[in-house]
Amino acid sequence: MKRPFITLILLILAASLVWADLSAGHVMTKVMETQSSSSSALDLMLTLIDPNGQIRERRIQTLSQTKDGLTSSLTIFLSPENVRNTRFLSLEKEDGKSEMWIYLPALKRSRRIGSSEEGGSFMGSDFSYADMASTTYDEKQAAHQMLEEDATRYIIQSIPYEKETYGKTVTVVDKATFLPLRVQFYDRDGTTLLKTLVTDQTDVVDGKPIAKALTMTTESSGHATRLVMMQTRFDVPLNSAYFTLKFLETGRL
Repeated sequence: MKRPFITLILLILAASLVWADLSAGHVMTKVMETQSSSSSALDLMLTLIDPNGQIRERRIQTLSQTKDGLTSSLTIFLSPENVRNTRFLSLEKEDGKSEMWIYLPALKRSRRIGSSEEGGSFMGSDFSYADMASTTYDEKQAAHQMLEEDATRYIIQSIPYEKETYGKTVTVVDKATFLPLRVQFYDRDGTTLLKTLVTDQTDVVDGKPIAKALTMTTESSGHATRLVMMQTRFDVPLNSAYFTLKFLETGRL
């Protein structure tokens, strides 16, 4: 799953800075580990919520597989009819970036998502294409710093080394589960808050803590997208052929 929030005290002892950076990096590594699995099959309800309260629901299935440290994911729209069989493929590369493709059944063809489009809306939702590939950064992708810590949570700022979509994220992490409870995404200027992702409900599946329901809200419009995990399975056998352009375009193995 990629992203996280805000202002800092700039004058602190160098030793404290080193400790904060190490602590923050360790926490974000634990966040990544908590969310990772060798494979997953998720049945999701995606709800688009207009500022006036009007909703549109979409049922989707997401499959993911991690091999040699690289994650591939496939998202298939099951309903409603006007988006049914739309498919989205994300392939993580050695450099940490993702190659993304989308198949649109109305056009009967697939196309690659260019780097300039990665920050764009994914199928009318408040999630971007980049968000669909990931929501957190590892230590190779960003500099992490602890902004605050109390008895139950960490608050960590992450500044990506390559500011392709976001300039900064701030993540509130639950100490007990290492699940992100809230993530704020800032524009590349590092000061303009673009979106906020909130974990509304958590659960435990096969001993693994998960975010069962999440809501992403676009600050400028008030539009929101709620994502609810209807069914979840982890570390299940999956055919690698799902994560290919052939399956993306044909829907067949």
